[in-house]
Amino acid sequence: MTTPVTIPQDLWDEDDKTGSIVVWLYKDGAEVKEGDLIAEVLVEKVTLELLAPASGTLRIKVQPEVVVNKGDEVAVIE
Repeated sequence: MTTPVTIPQDLWDEDDKTGSIVVWLYKDGAEVKEGDLIAEVLVEKVTLELLAPASGTLRIKVQPEVVVNKGDEVAVIE
């Protein structure tokens, strides 16, 4: 079973539509635990934290500096 890792709708202000992953703090294939800080997201010059929604193996789909929208799937946890 996989759990999508999405950019949460409530992670940033309503006016902000896009952001980008600054850095993944775990490599693709790493084991993560629910609640771990797994990435930093840049939105309008503010860096926000992205937490793992579940425990398992992280599979990254979006590389750093790629522009993403709220709700976009950026990784999955298997």
